[in-house]
Amino acid sequence: MRVWATVLVAITASIVGTTARAQPSASEKVDTGFIGKDVQVLEIDDCPAPAAVPADELRRRGSEHFERGETLYVQGDYKGAVKELVAAYCISPFYTILKDIGQAYERELDYEKAIAYLSRFVMKVPKDAKRANSCAPDPQDEKRNVIARIEVLGRLKAKILVNTDPPNAHITLANDAGLANRGVSGQELEVLGGRYQVLIEADGYHPITQEIRAEIGKPYTIFTKLEPLKGRLRVRVVPADTRLFLDKRQVGTGSFESELPGGRYTLSAEAPDRLTVSREIEVIANRDTPVSFELPPEPKFGRTQLLIYGAVGGGAIAGTIAGASSNTVAIASGIGGGAVAGFFGTYFGTPRNIALGTSSLTITSSLIGGTIGGATSVLFTQDPRIISPAIGGGLVLGAAVGYYAGDKLHIRPGDAAVINSGALWGTATGALFGASFQVFSDNPQIGGGLVLSGLGMGTLAGVLATRYFNVSRTRAALIDVGGVVGLFVGIATESVIAQAQSAGMSETERTANYMLGGMVGGLIIAGVLTRNMDVPKLSVAPVMNKATTPTGSTTTFGVAYTF
Repeated sequence: MRVWATVLVAITASIVGTTARAQPSASEKVDTGFIGKDVQVLEIDDCPAPAAVPADELRRRGSEHFERGETLYVQGDYKGAVKELVAAYCISPFYTILKDIGQAYERELDYEKAIAYLSRFVMKVPKDAKRANSCAPDPQDEKRNVIARIEVLGRLKAKILVNTDPPNAHITLANDAGLANRGVSGQELEVLGGRYQVLIEADGYHPITQEIRAEIGKPYTIFTKLEPLKGRLRVRVVPADTRLFLDKRQVGTGSFESELPGGRYTLSAEAPDRLTVSREIEVIANRDTPVSFELPPEPKFGRTQLLIYGAVGGGAIAGTIAGASSNTVAIASGIGGGAVAGFFGTYFGTPRNIALGTSSLTITSSLIGGTIGGATSVLFTQDPRIISPAIGGGLVLGAAVGYYAGDKLHIRPGDAAVINSGALWGTATGALFGASFQVFSDNPQIGGGLVLSGLGMGTLAGVLATRYFNVSRTRAALIDVGGVVGLFVGIATESVIAQAQSAGMSETERTANYMLGGMVGGLIIAGVLTRNMDVPKLSVAPVMNKATTPTGSTTTFGVAYTF
C-alpha cells in the first residue's frame, strides 16, 4: 500500500503539472525521480480539443465510442477497445472508464499501462461516490479491489534471458538501488519493472555493459557476442626459410608476431629437408607468449655406407689379424672371408633404418680404434705380427663402441662428421710432426706417441665443437676438402722452391713441413669461408649489473654466455 500511495502522489503531481506546461506525447515516459521507475504519459493526458458541437451531440458521440469500446473488449480486440474508450473519456471524463481502459491493457499484457490507468481510476473515485443503482457495485469497494489488483500486478516480475557467445558468461543486473539479480548466460533472471544496467562478463573477454528498461511482467531476450581479450604471440623458428602455419593458415616465414584472442592454437612449421613440427600452444590474454624452436632435420639412414664399410672393414680386420702369420695365402683368404663376413654380419646384425649419425660414428670410431691399436702397439714393439692384430682388434672394438654410443646418444650426422674430421686431421698433424722430425725411422715409439697425441687432441676438439656448434655434414666435408687441398698445395709449393730450401734438410722433412703448413692453412681458410653455414649453440648476451664499492655502488657492463 505504501508503494502505491507514493506512485499515486507522483501521478497526481504529473497531472497538476500539465496545467502549467505543454503536455508531452502519449509515447513519452516521465522521470519521476524514483529509482528505476518511469511513469508513462497516458493517452487521456493528450486529448484533442472538444468539437464545437452542442452538448447533447458530444454526449452522443461519447456514448458511441464507449459502446464500441465495450463491444471490442468482449470480442478480444483490446487495442481497439483502448482506442474507443480513450476517445469516450476525452469527451466525457467519467472515472469508471479509466478502470475499463486499465482492464483492456491488462488483457493486452501491457501491465505498466494497466497499473497507470487503474491508479488513475483510484485517484479519480470521489470520496463521496455512491452506487449508481442498486445493482451497481459500491464505488468504495471497487476502489479497494482495484488497489489490491494494482499491488498484485506490481509484483509481477520481468524475465530477462541473456544468451552470449561464448556461453556461460556471468550476468549482473543492477540499478541505483543496488544489485537486483545475477546469474549466467542462458539462465532466466527475474527483476521488478524498471531500468537496469546489464553487466556481461567472461574470463578472457572484454566485459559489456548495456541498459535495459524492463517493463512489468514482460519477457526479454538479449544476445551478445563478447570480444575476446588478446595476447601477443611471438614465434621464431630455425631455419629462417621455415613456413609457419597457425590453425592450417600460413602466417609467415621463419618468424611471426601478432595479437590474437586468448585460446589454444595449433602451430605447424615445415621446411625443406626438415621434419614438420606441430605444437599446441596457448595464447594467454594480456600477456606475451614467446615460442621458439628448431626444426629437426629429416632422418637420414646410413645402412648403405655401413654395409660398404662392413665389407671393407671386415676384410681389413681379418687381413690384419691373419697378418700375424706372415702367410700370404692366409692373409688373402682372411681378407676375402672377412669381407664376406663383414657384409653379411652388418646386413643381418643391424636394423634397416639405422640412423646416419650412428652409422657414421660407427665407421669413425672403428678407424679411431684401429689407429689407437696400431699406434699403442708401436710404443711397445716393432714386431708386425703384434702390430697387425692390434690394428684389427682396435677396428673391431672401435666399431662396437661407436655403434653403442651413436644408438644411445642419437648423434647427429653432422656431429659424427665433426668428430671424424677432428680425429682425421689430428692424426694427420701428429704423423706430419713425426715425419718432420724424422722420428718414425729413428725412434718409432716417439712417432707412435705423436700420432696418439694428435688423434686424442683432434678427437677431443671434434667432440667439443659438437657441443657449441650445429655443424652440418656439408660444412664438415668442405672443411675436409680444404685440408686435402692444403696438403696438395703444400706439396706443390715444396716442389717449386725445393732448391732454395734444400740445404741442411732432408726431402722427407721438407715435404712434411710444407704439407703440415698447407693442411693447417687449408683447414683455416675452409672454416672461415663456411662460417655462415651453421648456427653456433653458444648463447652470448649483454649483461648490466650493480656492484657495491667503498664509496657506494657502480654499474657494471659485460657479457654472459651459457654452454
